[in-house]
Amino acid sequence: WETTLNPDTRRLLPVQFMNLDFAQAEAVVTKLMGKGEAAARRELMELHGDAVEVDI
Repeated sequence: WETTLNPDTRRLLPVQFMNLDFAQAEAVVTKLMGKGEAAARRELMELHGDAVEVDI
């Protein structure tokens, strides 16, 4: 197992969507992870990429 799916090394972390309801959160997840959503992801990153607070 040398993938992100390795149960011994993978980490699941909570994701917070501020005050979004379920439908809004689902739309965000679809935009970020959905198949065929590359154009929407790029637009989102170009518009809001500089507003991200990275905690690594």
